[in-house]
Amino acid sequence: MISNKFKKKVSNYWSKQDKKLNALVPNETVFRLLNHSKIILKEKKVLDIGMGDGANLLECKKRGANIFGADIRKKTVISFYKKNKLKKKNFFINDLNYSFPKIKTKLDLIICKDTICYIDKPKHLQFLLDCSSILKKNGIILIQYIQAQIKHNKKNLFNYRNSLSGEHLKTYHNQENPINYLDNKHVNKIIKMSGLHIMESIFDTATHTKKSQSKFHIIDVNRFLLLKKI
Repeated sequence: MISNKFKKKVSNYWSKQDKKLNALVPNETVFRLLNHSKIILKEKKVLDIGMGDGANLLECKKRGANIFGADIRKKTVISFYKKNKLKKKNFFINDLNYSFPKIKTKLDLIICKDTICYIDKPKHLQFLLDCSSILKKNGIILIQYIQAQIKHNKKNLFNYRNSLSGEHLKTYHNQENPINYLDNKHVNKIIKMSGLHIMESIFDTATHTKKSQSKFHIIDVNRFLLLKKI
């Protein structure tokens, strides 16, 4: 089945990425969106599902949050909580195509950046329902996914006007990465079915600049949503 092949590819891909922590920084759009929506993190319980190197969690901690994290990469998770002297019980190792973190406390905020793009499409609704089940009333999910990738010729170093009208790629530019683009109609449908309320919807773009793509820009179009449990 295609579904099983996809899930296996996700597991294999991330097992290869399970190594030392990367020197990354918090995602600017995540915290700009939280700030503009007047979401205060002090003394709030925050879970990052697909926490990666944990940069967003550390920024939440700086802002006074009690942090929780989950990721598919065992070594990465253990390295993160040991390095930062955090509580082991607040961190979970899960492949979301097979299991969801067993968190006993209710949360104020869940951050999910890119992660849903690695979950099998038939499980997307259940993923939102699982997230909602561990949120407090009026709790919030910040979810991000890739709407599209665009290949744009570098004719002018300062050109931007036509950057979103280039060649739309059918699959992710890095063929080893099993990440999927998500269709907005599909996302809107599962949100309605989950009973969550859309507070805010914005997008941003990011450009890949690898040497192998020296003649082109590869542009990600990212959708960010704030979802509220009513």
